[in-house]
Amino acid sequence: MRTLMMRGTAAAILMLSPGTTGDSWQLTDAAKGGFKTIWTTSVDERRERVGCMGGSIEGDTVYLARVKLLPDSPSDSLTAAAEISLAQCGAPEWIGTVHTHVRSTDSEEPVARFSPGDRAVMSEWAQRYERAGAFCVLYSAKGAHCEVWPPRTTPRVVK
Repeated sequence: MRTLMMRGTAAAILMLSPGTTGDSWQLTDAAKGGFKTIWTTSVDERRERVGCMGGSIEGDTVYLARVKLLPDSPSDSLTAAAEISLAQCGAPEWIGTVHTHVRSTDSEEPVARFSPGDRAVMSEWAQRYERAGAFCVLYSAKGAHCEVWPPRTTPRVVK
């Protein structure tokens, strides 16, 4: 697992899953601010919110340049509407989506990983736009779990 600490007003920790161990994530201040906006809005409303992520995936690096909160959509504290993000966060303008987890089904604490439903949406995005995408779930003011999906199947050579 790789952890990347981002500095600035919207500091966050990205914990990358084993499927993306070699990926690094580079975020602009605008992207960090977008994460902060989405998290703050989600907490204030006590429900999940969704946004689009713009930038590029180049080799083993995700360059995240901007994050845009999507307009209000039907959701509750455990779900965020998927169709709006699939329709509005498409390639080539966007490279994937971000959403919040504000609590879990059995606890007030949010889950720090993608749910099976999240994975279905990630797969649908990749199929619809015929490319790998970048996806993040924000689970605290400083915590995010991000992955490139689908996972790469070609082993990387480490020199």
